[in-house]
Amino acid sequence: MSGSFDPTIGPAFDLQERSEIAGFREEPSGLEATSLDRPWRDVVSRKAYDFVVRWETGGRNYYEQVIKGRPIWPEYSSGITIGCGYDLGYHTLAQFQADWGSRMPQSEFERLKPCIGFFTAEPNRATKVTKAKHLVQSLKDIVIAWDVAIEQFDNSKMPKLVGNLYGALDNLDKLHPHSRGALLSLVFNRGSGGFTSTKDRYREMNEIRRLMKSGRRADFAAIPEQLLAMRRIWGPDSSLSTRRKEEADLFKVGLSEQSLTETLETLTSYADKMQEATEVSLSEDHSDVSMQSDIESDDDELLVDTFLEAPGPTLADVKWNPNDDDHPDYRHLPKPLAIPEFDLTAEDIEALVEFNAFDPKPGLLVFALRGCRIVGADKREDVASITLGDQRPDHRDYRCVIGVLNRQTKKLWAYKASTVCNATSVLSGYQKAQRGVFEGNILTTGCYTYTVGIHRAGTSGEIKGVLRLANESTGASTVVALRSVTDVVYDRRDFFHKCAPADNIHPGRRNTGFSSLGCLTLPGDYRIASKTHTGLWADFRVALGLGKVFANADLGKQFSVILLTGLDAALASRLRTSGEIADKTKADAALRRLRFGSQGPLVAKLQQKLGLAPDASRLIGPVTRESLIKRQQDKLGWADGILSPEMDEDLGLGVL
Repeated sequence: MSGSFDPTIGPAFDLQERSEIAGFREEPSGLEATSLDRPWRDVVSRKAYDFVVRWETGGRNYYEQVIKGRPIWPEYSSGITIGCGYDLGYHTLAQFQADWGSRMPQSEFERLKPCIGFFTAEPNRATKVTKAKHLVQSLKDIVIAWDVAIEQFDNSKMPKLVGNLYGALDNLDKLHPHSRGALLSLVFNRGSGGFTSTKDRYREMNEIRRLMKSGRRADFAAIPEQLLAMRRIWGPDSSLSTRRKEEADLFKVGLSEQSLTETLETLTSYADKMQEATEVSLSEDHSDVSMQSDIESDDDELLVDTFLEAPGPTLADVKWNPNDDDHPDYRHLPKPLAIPEFDLTAEDIEALVEFNAFDPKPGLLVFALRGCRIVGADKREDVASITLGDQRPDHRDYRCVIGVLNRQTKKLWAYKASTVCNATSVLSGYQKAQRGVFEGNILTTGCYTYTVGIHRAGTSGEIKGVLRLANESTGASTVVALRSVTDVVYDRRDFFHKCAPADNIHPGRRNTGFSSLGCLTLPGDYRIASKTHTGLWADFRVALGLGKVFANADLGKQFSVILLTGLDAALASRLRTSGEIADKTKADAALRRLRFGSQGPLVAKLQQKLGLAPDASRLIGPVTRESLIKRQQDKLGWADGILSPEMDEDLGLGVL
């Protein structure tokens, strides 16, 4: 449908625009072209696709509740239109046969054939209008289901129009998928022939062709202005003018996302050269990177003071993102989800293990809940349930919980803790990133292996008996950590970095706040002379059977750590108390996730869909997670690295 959609009145069409498109809409210009060597779904983002669907069809609710799936005549110079904007007046019989012959009963196909080539433009428009009204009335019993309409739209109409776009413009691969989607919307509405038309009403499209041909960033930045300039044709109050404005806005979002992506690619390239040892192959490599010292998990007290005086954001600007939808830890959770307090049991933790497809090591299981508090206490030990409260971290205080589950006795231990870097390291991480240096991160949710070892071995800050994020007592595992390198607030558009951050679990070492560049911490300290651990950190070690005094025999002991959010745990608790945990459909929708550390046949299926080499362990490690993140960023413009049922549908993977 070459018109546009006004949410208040449904699809709207422009008479002059429609009559001029007829001659060239389906034909590419042939002058410039971008090679299209991938499926159209990989060309535009999900945001852009939804944008086009909304403007071209009105969306599912409009289609089913207003149009009711019937043939319509959108007035102006349109013909009889079916499905998602398929105007029979501007198609040949051969095209109609190819597009709809197998998608509707033959009897309905025959009844619609008289509409081919008929549209209500001059001459004799009045007579044609009368005929159009009669045709629509005679065809009102024909109903095309939304699923059939959108399938035809996706598999027939979209490929053609994406092909037209790519046949008309150069350098499309240099644009972000959002920006390409804005131009695709323009082609849906005005046709690709407008890029080469000599008519004055297409002068802005000609200019866009020239700007795209140059391939220069500065010229790309001028394209939104040309989209806005087209509004002269229809006037400020037309829905087509609104569509041009929204296309310009979408194009600008793409430019902004592309700028961020290029900055991160530059930083990544630099980091790859400096950390060649962290590289892994296209199949998962779960070995540790050798590290003589914990460069990334060093105490923030050792940061260069003068660096913190650099211009830009200050410590006061560092905060936890106030919008859950903007943070990858929370974006995937069902909405609304307001659970201020809940009782956590062993059954809830086991449900989280099952629905996240984790396979923790035998023995005691460590759980870490980001954004959580123990109600009325700093710790609870050897209990069957713990009352917890929902909250958010602030990079300054202990606003998380770390605990232990004895899977045999089903008893729990829990302690006030932190699972995020502190404010100083957030600021330092941002500042140093401007020089291509990585420091400070947030370990993303998942299931990790931790091994008892030494933190900052051989330095004045040495701590013996910490839990190292590693498969061995030395070294560090490669993971995908989140870094905020463009500002001092973490969000789902930040940089997911495949690296070996050495995000260990150790004492916070401060009377106020905690010291961490990304490590998980509990209140307490370590005395080197006596090898003694103190505070809640020491209590946590006791719960793990390690004791308050370091012993060499503890080195190499391993534990699985499941890192989730307080809301993940709250959701599992609510499903248990309501009895809905027994309803597979509801439980899957609420809890089923694949993320770092997930294992099993679903992971193997995901790896296959992502085009990765087979992984015998069927485990989401850094390679699989990085590939999932890349797919999300390409399709959505953001990522959380988590595959939920909703995300699975958005990406079209068909895994869950």
